[in-house]
Amino acid sequence: MAFRNRRFEKRSRKRNRRRSGDRRSTTLFSTPSVASRAKNGVLYGLGALAVLFLFLFLFFNVFGGGANVKLKSDLKAEIGSHIVASSFVEEIKEGHISKDQAVDTSSLGKKTCRITVQSGEKEKDYEFTVTIVDTQEPVIGVGDELFVAKGMGVDIAKQSMISDNSGETPETTVSGTWDVNAVGDYSVKISATDSSGNKTKKDITLKVVDPTEASTYSFVTDKGFVADRKDGITQIDGIIVVNRSVSLPSSFAPGIQEEARTAFYEMAEAADKEEISLWIINDFRSWEEQDEIYKDYYSTYGADADTMSARPGHSEHQSGFALDLNSFSTDFGGTKEGKWIAEHAWEYGFIMRYPEGKENLTGYKAEPWHVRYVGKDLAKVLYNNGDWITLEEHFGIDSSYKN
Repeated sequence: MAFRNRRFEKRSRKRNRRRSGDRRSTTLFSTPSVASRAKNGVLYGLGALAVLFLFLFLFFNVFGGGANVKLKSDLKAEIGSHIVASSFVEEIKEGHISKDQAVDTSSLGKKTCRITVQSGEKEKDYEFTVTIVDTQEPVIGVGDELFVAKGMGVDIAKQSMISDNSGETPETTVSGTWDVNAVGDYSVKISATDSSGNKTKKDITLKVVDPTEASTYSFVTDKGFVADRKDGITQIDGIIVVNRSVSLPSSFAPGIQEEARTAFYEMAEAADKEEISLWIINDFRSWEEQDEIYKDYYSTYGADADTMSARPGHSEHQSGFALDLNSFSTDFGGTKEGKWIAEHAWEYGFIMRYPEGKENLTGYKAEPWHVRYVGKDLAKVLYNNGDWITLEEHFGIDSSYKN
């Protein structure tokens, strides 16, 4: 009996140890204590701070953060201005700018800029944003007076040479009353507003003048060219202009201009190499000579003479830059010489002054023999790949007698 009791006690102790082990196992996975949770929170916070410091270290020391560069407070640039990114840097604590870039100011809005700073052997890129703004008013380029030749078209908004630093065409309003067919002074108000709301105003006097009477003045053409008339001679963009609207004084007698003479001989020599013979049959013609010629035409053709011969003072020949070549025949344009001139004259600074199909613009019938020296640059533009542009079209001027 005593032996059985000992075995029973032994088994009881084993069961108790197993139960005790079960309880210890259960305790291992139970809810942490308050102290344990606090400890874990501290460890987590320290870990997060370590990650943050690592990120900041990489950003400022690897990716080029702004710690080493101090920017100006106003990161704005005017549209259309010329400025570089380094212009917005106030201070560099260490190193110098090794790479810079121009800021794109072609349009309004935010633009990303970049500079590279070198410190020792290391280079770091710094990026920042600049805002492109427009704070400047449009410019009304015309002076206090705008001259217009009597009878010519007038577009005050265009002829006032209004511009804006943005490159856009400002919205323009013009108020006042005027009559381009009546010589006189007229009060005009001009207002221009750009898309950013900048606005400028100007009061001017529109002066309508008679070009056949006024000897000295300036006016702006329909195409925005400034025409300067001094002592009765009108020049537009450096070119002496003579037509039915613009005259020369009877005292102007330069003879054939040397530039025209030299260019012709250069052209004739080139033509000769292609077995084309060119010669001059008429060059400079004085006011008095033109007067006699016009009277002869008028006695024969009456009013139709104005389409075939210029009135005295209105002939291009008086300028010394016009030449008549080879033949006065209307069939000359169909000859090999006439075709060569029409195709190659511009290469030597000459234009076909009265091309076929432009009679309503020049006021004269087509003259395939009549060339005018204007210089190679303008001649190339007016050649227009064989579809000749007249001086009237190019400059935006009229050609019509006032009576």
